[in-house]
Amino acid sequence: MDSLFKDNLLKHFTEYALKEGSTSLLSLGGMKSLIQNQFSQYVKDTFSLDTIIKSMDKNNDGKVTFDEFASVMGRLSGLGQ
Repeated sequence: MDSLFKDNLLKHFTEYALKEGSTSLLSLGGMKSLIQNQFSQYVKDTFSLDTIIKSMDKNNDGKVTFDEFASVMGRLSGLGQ
């Protein structure tokens, strides 16, 4: 994954996580909002995004880490990790 793209992901992830009172975790809803607001060019449709997000929450805690977010964005953008 391009380092400039990853830096941009980290910047926006941190910004949205801070709104939720964290710097390292983001709620699934927060992640969806982040992707739709900042990276909508990579989203084909809401159903695909919802499916990807739900599949990420392996422990069902409703939160994602930056690495999980970067993984999703790698898949959505086609840039991979």
